[in-house]
Amino acid sequence: MKGAKPRNLLDTRSGRFLAFGAMYVSEGIPYGFSSTAMVAFMRREGLALEQIGLFVGALFIPWAFKWAWAPLIDIVTMNRFGGRKAWIIGCTTMMIVTLLLTAAVDFVSHFELLLMAVVLNNFFCATQDVAIDALAVSSLQEEERGRGNGFMFAGQYLGIALGGGGAIFVYGLWGFDVALVYISALLLASLAFVVVFIRDPAANGPEPERPPSVLLAFVSTLKTFVGELMASFFRSGKGPVIGLLFSVLPIGAMALGYATVATMKVDHGLTDGQIAELSVYHTLAAGLGCLVGGVLGDRFGLKRMIGVFYVLTTLPTLYLAVQISLLGLPAIPRTEFYAAVIVYGLFFGMAFGLRPAIFMGMTNPAIAATQFTAFMAMGNLAISYTNYWQGIVAGRFGYAAVLYLDALIVIVPLVIMPFLRNREPERVVGQPVPAPALS
Repeated sequence: MKGAKPRNLLDTRSGRFLAFGAMYVSEGIPYGFSSTAMVAFMRREGLALEQIGLFVGALFIPWAFKWAWAPLIDIVTMNRFGGRKAWIIGCTTMMIVTLLLTAAVDFVSHFELLLMAVVLNNFFCATQDVAIDALAVSSLQEEERGRGNGFMFAGQYLGIALGGGGAIFVYGLWGFDVALVYISALLLASLAFVVVFIRDPAANGPEPERPPSVLLAFVSTLKTFVGELMASFFRSGKGPVIGLLFSVLPIGAMALGYATVATMKVDHGLTDGQIAELSVYHTLAAGLGCLVGGVLGDRFGLKRMIGVFYVLTTLPTLYLAVQISLLGLPAIPRTEFYAAVIVYGLFFGMAFGLRPAIFMGMTNPAIAATQFTAFMAMGNLAISYTNYWQGIVAGRFGYAAVLYLDALIVIVPLVIMPFLRNREPERVVGQPVPAPALS
């Protein structure tokens, strides 16, 4: 009918999978540009491995501490402007602005300024992620969580491929300025998708009356909220507490997924075109792994399959460690290097995409944005400190030492996995947080 609104994709199961997969593409684009394209550029310019490890570690700092401002998503609903959709739109807009600011910094002469700019950019990226995750927790049905997270992180990896390898490819053909235009156009397309096809069901209710004192209403709501948060973590059985410990541990072997592999591509002697090609293959394999991991997790059990996927990430890691020890990185045949990195991407995607489904089972929907964010933030803290120590070890002892140690550390999360449990709702005290009058 003429003038009818576009359908809300969150109304159907297939629509939800498509919607959250597409929204996660916008999360992956700036991350791929920062962690893959800019890392390759910095290594080409001669920046030390320690500096690059610090850069990628700084990139994840806002993601590690996003729990500190995540309650705003739950408390300040902005129903008048579309609810969580308004948060997503606002943050995506600021992601574009701050990404351009980050890319404009001369990282050779002003490395400290670059660190500040990338932290600011990822503040908005992390806040957007909080809003999307809150919408996902309240929208996905229990039997959809594995596949839903598979689609979400497959979308993120597609975004990483577009923002990482894709940007390197564009840069090689037309230069850095065109690459920036390309990245901005991708984010604008993601923004348009949300504007047209996504509507937050929670924003459909009547607008609450504005209280006499907005500040007092905020304090009262926050007090109730904090009580619910504490109950959800510490009076919901052992699951959420053990989940916090598990969330701060490495996500399998990680060296071939972040800064270390990006610098290895340069030090192996790959051209910009080859780096772009391998980056795209790697991230597409990881995206496929997210989908496969989600299906296998729903069918055979989340915890069981996560353990299998963590172990699988160590196989290509150890293979390259042995090859580097025997031949040296530049002497490894290019096809073998490609194969190890791509296979690793598939296995890591399986683990990375399925892991959040475990935390969804530990999360109280009444405070979804904050509790789920706490789990995910600790995972990002693990990525941050992992990139930091790997940069130091690689600079001092070489890549082989990093890969061997990376595979060995996987034993720690494997020991914790048998104790993971879902939350126990019947033991949570208090009532769900009421919708505040701060829209």
